Amino acid sequence: MDDDALRRLTEVLARLNARGVPGARLADVATSLAEVSALLPAGMGITIDFRAAATLGQPLVVVRPSGQLDDCFGALTPRERDVAGLLATGLRNKDIALALGISLGTVKDHVHRILDKSGLDSRAAVAARWRR
Repeated sequence: MDDDALRRLTEVLARLNARGVPGARLADVATSLAEVSALLPAGMGITIDFRAAATLGQPLVVVRPSGQLDDCFGALTPRERDVAGLLATGLRNKDIALALGISLGTVKDHVHRILDKSGLDSRAAVAARWRR
């Protein structure tokens, strides 16, 4: 996802969040979600949790890559992939734990397993490789 698409995605999500999804008209939400969908490269998916804004100060957005994962992430479990994706967005372990509803210790375990299984040596390396 290029910088321009990411900026437009941020703008659409800000509009949706400002309206308050539960109170917004269904047509407005559908139009905004269609805009979001159009910004994603082919095969990518997105999950938006607006309830997370109460805790994180903004909606939690997870952009999922197409079925093709970098070889170094092939051995990860689905939950480890969730953690790696959030880690790649720059979230701290505490925020990942809140977003996924798991304990901080579990996030730390997942991060260690991600580093072991991927062969990468740091969170920054995981984030950079994940974004490729």
